Amino acid sequence: MQKKQTKKKKKRSQAPIALVYFAALCLCLVVVGAMVLTLFQKYDILSMGKNDSEAYEGYTSNDCDTILFARINSKNVLHDMLIYRLDPTKDKIFLVPVTPYTVDETTGKTLKQTLEDGGNMGQLTDSVSRIFGVDIDYYMTISNGAFDNVCDQFGGYTYTASEDLYYLSGDADSEKNDVTIKKGSTQNLMGRQIRLIMTYPVFSEGKQGNMKFMAAAMQSMFANAFAMPDVTKGNLDVFYNLAKKKSDTSFTDDDFSVMKTVLSDMLSRGVTPAMSLTPTGSWNVDESQFVVDASFCEELQNQFTPAVMAKKDAEADNN
Repeated sequence: MQKKQTKKKKKRSQAPIALVYFAALCLCLVVVGAMVLTLFQKYDILSMGKNDSEAYEGYTSNDCDTILFARINSKNVLHDMLIYRLDPTKDKIFLVPVTPYTVDETTGKTLKQTLEDGGNMGQLTDSVSRIFGVDIDYYMTISNGAFDNVCDQFGGYTYTASEDLYYLSGDADSEKNDVTIKKGSTQNLMGRQIRLIMTYPVFSEGKQGNMKFMAAAMQSMFANAFAMPDVTKGNLDVFYNLAKKKSDTSFTDDDFSVMKTVLSDMLSRGVTPAMSLTPTGSWNVDESQFVVDASFCEELQNQFTPAVMAKKDAEADNN
């Protein structure tokens, strides 16, 4: 009987000790859990990506690239240009249409005249950079065929006409080269149709209308591409190979490899980066010359300034 009472006393005496250990373990887990949660929140370890307004903090101005695309036909005639600016510090792709009739006030020539007078793509790029006051890293010429193929690969542009668009090319194969779109009608335009509307005098606003159309078409196609991230990631090499076919370019395969990594990351994070900026300015009477507004150039320079500067760039700005 005495032995049984002794065992019961031991069991009762051990119970408070077990409770103390259990309470201490729970307290330890709470403290450690709070510390881990604080670290995760501080360093954003739990975040799988950021929304449109927040760029990935690891990027700097070193990761930004600007390319001048110039559509030049088989007769070496400059039709239009596009400044493409990739800025992952802002999660943006800026798209700026440039008319070949833009005047470089330093030379007194339009961009079209620069090429016609024996200029090369390097000189043309320097002129565009000078006109807008922005640095352009690379250039790439795009043939009509390459432009059509790239737009087709993007899936074209769904366009609702705000006015009647009508132009007879006079070509023998008029069905392919004429433009006839009624006001209010909605059509899915493919590469060739987009190119013709960008080129022909079909807008009541004149050549400014062509620039606005180009800006809207490019922005729409890029937006559609980023709305299908997995498909677009698989097609990045296709886009590049189509664009560079028979191209005069300073953009190398290694340059593309670096850009592809940035684009793939942006696609994975589900951003919607496309933003078009149409130059404003003044046209002369016959629309053979266009002078860009200084205010637009200032806006463009602000937009092209990265949100995060690399150390070397920051030091250069301070000197």
